[in-house]
Amino acid sequence: MPTARIAFGGLSPLCEDILTAALRERPDIDLVSPWTRLPSLKGAAPPDPPEFLFVELPSAELPPALRMLLVAAEPLRVVGLSADARRATLFTIREERTVLLDYSASQLWSAVAGTGSVVTSVAP
Repeated sequence: MPTARIAFGGLSPLCEDILTAALRERPDIDLVSPWTRLPSLKGAAPPDPPEFLFVELPSAELPPALRMLLVAAEPLRVVGLSADARRATLFTIREERTVLLDYSASQLWSAVAGTGSVVTSVAP
């Protein structure tokens, strides 16, 4: 049984390749492609397992269109990656943010799936 569903939307090919390679070590995480097939986008009952949409963001803020998607597809979570993929921010409808710095792809999957504390440093 998967612990999470992951989808990529608008990531650079290099970033997507790196994250996909790390997923091969995580058989408990399902990769959904294309991202529009995430069950939470259908507006039905909350999906089990949790779902995460990974996107590249030009800034630390979530664009209005993605904020609307969070509301419409709640409990979907959006993980915003910086252009250089050195910063990841987890966005939820509750405006909670978890920022990961200096992480590896496998540490990112562990943090997202909630399998342990792997954050080496957290932004305030």
